[in-house]
Amino acid sequence: MKRTLFFMVAIFSLAGMIAISGCKKKETYTVTFDANGGTGEMAEQIFTEGEARALAGYLFSYQGHIFKEWNTMKNGTGTSYDDRQTITVTSDMTLYAQWKKLITFVTVTFDANGGTGEMLPQQYIVGSPQVLRPNTFSKPDCHFVCWNTAADGSGTTYTDTQEITISNNLTLYALWANNVEPPDPQPGTGIRVTFVANGGNGYMPPQTYTAGVAHTLDANTFTWDNHVFLCWTTDSYGNGTAYADMEEITLEESIVVYAQWMAITGSVGTHAYVDLGFSDGTLWAVNNVGATSPVDFGDYFAWGETEPKETYSWGNYKYSAPGASNGDPRLIKYCPSDYFGYNGFSDSLRVLFPEDDAVTANWGSNWRMPAEQEFRELLTCPHIWICTVGNAVNGIIFVGPNGNRIFFPGAGFRYDENAVDQDIYFIFGSYPSNSLYSGGDCRMMNELLFYHYNIVTNPVIDIVCKINGHQRAVGTPVRAVFAQ
Repeated sequence: MKRTLFFMVAIFSLAGMIAISGCKKKETYTVTFDANGGTGEMAEQIFTEGEARALAGYLFSYQGHIFKEWNTMKNGTGTSYDDRQTITVTSDMTLYAQWKKLITFVTVTFDANGGTGEMLPQQYIVGSPQVLRPNTFSKPDCHFVCWNTAADGSGTTYTDTQEITISNNLTLYALWANNVEPPDPQPGTGIRVTFVANGGNGYMPPQTYTAGVAHTLDANTFTWDNHVFLCWTTDSYGNGTAYADMEEITLEESIVVYAQWMAITGSVGTHAYVDLGFSDGTLWAVNNVGATSPVDFGDYFAWGETEPKETYSWGNYKYSAPGASNGDPRLIKYCPSDYFGYNGFSDSLRVLFPEDDAVTANWGSNWRMPAEQEFRELLTCPHIWICTVGNAVNGIIFVGPNGNRIFFPGAGFRYDENAVDQDIYFIFGSYPSNSLYSGGDCRMMNELLFYHYNIVTNPVIDIVCKINGHQRAVGTPVRAVFAQ
């Protein structure tokens, strides 16, 4: 009897297990569709475990593109699926639309705008940069200045053979300037200054000068979204003779001046920055700390101090003990060598703490002074020396890998009550990093140093642009980087 009861219990248990196993609910998985740059909406698709089912047909669109396939990775490096392909899903997943760009052509048409001659239209691929054809139009007693999208010069300006990228058909009108002014009863008149927006927008009528007589340049009225005006130069790239806005100049012959601009990529709070296209993503502030424009010098700070002063010396330096001098700085912080420390003091500090960083203290935790490596990266860029005739705008422009520019004014430095700046033949700039001099002398900090003697009389001698060591106690302008 006991054996019979045991077998009956075992049979019923096995039957129950079989029944329970047969009723187990299958898993479901969700497939989400991502337009990946396109537009539109697609509902999620639910798959049941073990079910082979066709993917939903794509409903997204992307102007100038055609759908290619789905992929499990946004950049297309994952598993690919065709549209409406039958698949089996084993987990939730997102499928990203992969697109193929269509080649679309647009046309640039050239208008002589009062001139004569013929220029064939130029075909462009949408989104691809291409150099404009050189102007072949002519106009009696005139010279070609630039192209503009408006016949009256009020549109967007392009220089001859400029590289541009467009997405729509475009008509460019030649803008002309007279070679000869109408007869004037005063001898020596007829000199003209022609203004070119050089990427900006608007129109400035030419300005008439009398030879040998000082005149003030008309104020710049060109504009360019997300750019700031720096100065004028007689070369479109930024070389040649430079003039500040509204500078008083004397001419003996007609000239063409080109607006020079600096891009503004974005801002954090009230402080703008420019992305120069470095691979590490460094973003440089547009102005010096305390400055209101890229050409202003701003405030001066001793290294590790956060407020400007009237005088700068070892005697009033924050990290010197009383009685300090250049030969005996008596350092009490940021002093890896006991040789320069007060009573043999030393520490291992080489990089400024945030509370001792002039940028962080004045602009907030999003900003800091540049590191030495960031200055070295800047030195790999092409640079242009700017020295205006009246000495109003002097400094150096660095051109980043992406073509954006940044300007450092030659603001010199301060020691005691003296200012070491520049004159008309001399550009001098000293910008500190956040670290001590890598050469080992802890009286000094690393700096970006640039200077240029005789830029007007002999522009090829005594040119320096390098990382240098400079005394910590002097006052220098400070440039910021965005602390990402």
